[in-house]
Amino acid sequence: MDSGPCGASGTDRADRADRDMAGGPGACSAGAGAMEQPRAVREPGGPAGGPAQQPDVSIQGKLDLETRMREGICKLLSLSTQKDQLLQAVKNLMVCNARIEAYTEELLKLEDEIGNGAARRCVDSETKPRTACKGKIALSDIRIPLMWKDSDHFSNKEGSQRYAVFCLFKMGAEIFDTDMVIVDKTITDICFENVTIFNEAGPDFQVNVEVYSCCADELSLANAPKTLAKRLRTSFSKATGKKINCILQDDLETDFYFNPAKVGVKYSLLAHATLTLENTDDSFRTHTLTITGNEESSFWLPLYGNMCCRLAAQPACMAEDAFRGFLNQQLTVEGLIIWTRFYCVLRGGQLFCYYSPEEIGAKIEPTLVVPFNKETRIRTMDTDPKKRANRFFVINLMAGKAVTQTFAADSLAELHEWMDAFRQHFFDLSQWKHCCEELMKIEIMSPRKPPLFLTKEATSVYHDMRFTFPCIRTYLWTCL
Repeated sequence: MDSGPCGASGTDRADRADRDMAGGPGACSAGAGAMEQPRAVREPGGPAGGPAQQPDVSIQGKLDLETRMREGICKLLSLSTQKDQLLQAVKNLMVCNARIEAYTEELLKLEDEIGNGAARRCVDSETKPRTACKGKIALSDIRIPLMWKDSDHFSNKEGSQRYAVFCLFKMGAEIFDTDMVIVDKTITDICFENVTIFNEAGPDFQVNVEVYSCCADELSLANAPKTLAKRLRTSFSKATGKKINCILQDDLETDFYFNPAKVGVKYSLLAHATLTLENTDDSFRTHTLTITGNEESSFWLPLYGNMCCRLAAQPACMAEDAFRGFLNQQLTVEGLIIWTRFYCVLRGGQLFCYYSPEEIGAKIEPTLVVPFNKETRIRTMDTDPKKRANRFFVINLMAGKAVTQTFAADSLAELHEWMDAFRQHFFDLSQWKHCCEELMKIEIMSPRKPPLFLTKEATSVYHDMRFTFPCIRTYLWTCL
């Protein structure tokens, strides 16, 4: 039974299927996927003909929270006297400032979209480009190897200079940070055990990784403003001293908003990298870092130019049900046509068929599993009036032969819903590419027990890594 080619890209196949379905059921190639019921696509300008949405309340709430956090951090900075306190507070202030900037830009973008919403709602919804499902991106087990000289690493360890290092991860308006770690010449790897998860990533995501460092021994000016305030307070009468102290304190907090270096702490960008869908993998991989600064910089550390980490992706089409409902399957037994009713779930490139929804809750294995991949073809054309209505045919290549399975929906409306689901689902699979071959695991574990190094020997970690250039093969993972 001819069903037309289906080996084209997800976008081409989805567009062709849309044209086939425009006039009712007809022949359509697989290549679109679930217009999923549990996950509605949110349009910034609201539904066609409906009222325009207000700026995102959640983003405004986040902006207000970060603003209050910044005020508290500045007060803490004005009172801090210890090096570790200053390093941590300035780091937190940088994170707050970055988030405030990102949230402000996002609000301005939403306001522009709302302003142009009326013109956008006039466009026919059928001309809107298809949008792939969202997914989770998890970044974990970060290792940044250092390349100390032998003379630096094996000698003068007691007087070794110390550096405070942390990472920022940015994707759109979402910004996360790692813990701050202290590094000296005895350390061979900068290790971050944080697990960072972005929940609303598209297949075109970009995670910008920024590594910041600061020389922790250059904090001699940290207490100068507070010492001056104390001397002035004790040099005048009690009432006058309090007024002067309050004025200096307010000025100091205001300065910290814009220039944390005034307390003697300044983090500088040490290196950065951009991670995309092509970098995702279920295993530990190396990625290239772009190094800034040089040996003359006070914040400089001898990096190899590589970062090792695990970047996992879980598209919603793999982790969640894309569509579900009842379908009837046709079977031929000894020349007789028998119809079996199934409760079907479309997820992860497969159609799982159960006798009832209760079997899912009871964790019973599905009775039938039908694959849906780039080789799958779907036809809905049926010119025989004597046959059951609302049928469609799923054709898969198995062992080099075309295997056809026949299903029927309960109504024409449900048939259209299933066809829309298949189109969207195949489109999602085509956009998320290799991330849909197998569901990648995302585990949140205790930072003291990083999952990568719990069950592996140091040598096996070395062999599992995928190196991008030969010279790093000489590096020994001595910290493991």
